[in-house]
Amino acid sequence: RRSGLPMADRKALARVLALLGRSRVPNNLNQLAHAANIGTLPVTPETVDELREALRFVRELRGLLLDALGLLAEDAP
Repeated sequence: RRSGLPMADRKALARVLALLGRSRVPNNLNQLAHAANIGTLPVTPETVDELREALRFVRELRGLLLDALGLLAEDAP
């Protein structure tokens, strides 16, 4: 889809989105979830709140990038 952005901007946004996808953030969140599930992560209300906030941030960032690129979430890899 055409986003109406200049090619340089679209390429820059695509690189940022790719870096987010390759970052350790999803893996780190998965490791934290695994540790919580097996009981090795002390889960306090504060921990849960911080994890939820991190997840909201990642989702918002991804959504903003997809929107800037003119993509729908289901179109993205």
